[in-house]
Amino acid sequence: MFNINFSKYKYVAIGLSIFLIIAGFIYTFAVQKGFAHSLDFNGGLRAVVVLDKSLGRADIEKFFKEKEIEAIVLQLDKEKNHFQIDIGLGAIPKIEEYSNLNKPKNPEANAGKSRVTIDELIFMLTHGFKIPSDSILSADQVGAIVGGELTSTGLTLLISTLTIMTIYLSFRFQFKFALAASIALIHDLLFALAVIGVFQIKPSVPIIAALLTLFGYSINDTIVIFDRIRENSNSKVKVSTPTLINMSINQTLGRTINTSFTTLISIIALIIGGAVELYDFAFVLTFGIVIGTYSSIFIASPVIEIYNQIFHKETV
Repeated sequence: MFNINFSKYKYVAIGLSIFLIIAGFIYTFAVQKGFAHSLDFNGGLRAVVVLDKSLGRADIEKFFKEKEIEAIVLQLDKEKNHFQIDIGLGAIPKIEEYSNLNKPKNPEANAGKSRVTIDELIFMLTHGFKIPSDSILSADQVGAIVGGELTSTGLTLLISTLTIMTIYLSFRFQFKFALAASIALIHDLLFALAVIGVFQIKPSVPIIAALLTLFGYSINDTIVIFDRIRENSNSKVKVSTPTLINMSINQTLGRTINTSFTTLISIIALIIGGAVELYDFAFVLTFGIVIGTYSSIFIASPVIEIYNQIFHKETV
């Protein structure tokens, strides 16, 4: 069995977490100018094209990169060489600039701004890749699919989840356990958002799924430790709260390491050999497993000890 004094480092761990979270958000908004934009959350342009078999996704990405346009390229049909190209609204000036440089303006055009932009995107694709107009299977401007709705729904679900969990853990254990678990989950969420901002990971439905998975993984690991603390507190030998918490964490540490390691193997496999579309999901999930394990040991458990110190409660 391990014999590590985790309680000794509780203030260092909490202070480090607060520093890293604040630093992450400062970097996100001061250097990166906010979180990355995505078609699902912010809207943009989407086109589905058929290209010559000699061209692949790398060629499309290189084309747009040379024009300083950030595009997400998905291959829909490998056999027919169908590609879906998603471009954020921020790239519209670049598309218009390309169109102005390569074709004369039509003074008689009276279409709306959105239609003009789509026409310019179609021209960019046909001119840039030297393909006929019928190779553009579809092109349109799409609105934010999940942005506003998902944000409001996510906040509602987060508050509801924390409330229900606090009630359940208060009933199943004690209020201080529920409080500690809720603080640990908020810590995980803020840490994950800071990482997403620093690395400019585009928000998407898979990223939301990764965050929800992080919540589930973190609370599961936390409850395992809490349950061991409760079992040890029923022992005939009474010990101080720090000793009890350290003993419980050390007793479950082997299980925690084994579970986290085996889970990481499958997630890292996605990063190494999975589809490019799953990379961000796998990256966030990998980080989530690490930070969820960390918070269970260095955030949730110490909160119980600090709670007892502040309110002068008896040992757990």
